Amino acid sequence: KKERQKFFSIFYMSINAGSVLSTLITPILRGDVQCFGSDCYALAFGVPAALMVVALGVFIFGSGMYKKNPPQGNVLGEVCKCIGFAIKNRWNSSKSDHKRKHWLDWAEDKYPERLIQEIKMVLRVLVLYIPLPMFWALFDQQVHV
Repeated sequence: KKERQKFFSIFYMSINAGSVLSTLITPILRGDVQCFGSDCYALAFGVPAALMVVALGVFIFGSGMYKKNPPQGNVLGEVCKCIGFAIKNRWNSSKSDHKRKHWLDWAEDKYPERLIQEIKMVLRVLVLYIPLPMFWALFDQQVHV
């Protein structure tokens, strides 16, 4: 666990260091180096592109050292079935059945509590995406000059 934390800390630091370096070096390469009689955009964007190809190569050649777990089950299918089961149970329940705090709690007869709690978290996050279609509809109506 400690090695994993160390690896991801170094990995994250490397990503941020690369971002800072490219932010500093790209304008210097573009402005200070001349090629084809003007600013050298090809060099300024070619260097980061070449480094990305190198990074991709390291990733691909190192893939034999990765631990690969085969996928197990269909999470999206389980989520949909759980939501459907909760809705069906809620719809078919009688007035004498005891109330539940959340409508998804009607699925606890068949599905594990952890899955139900995780679906509740996902639904709370998805609420944030409700205004996005309206935003993009308005944004796309702007006149771009």
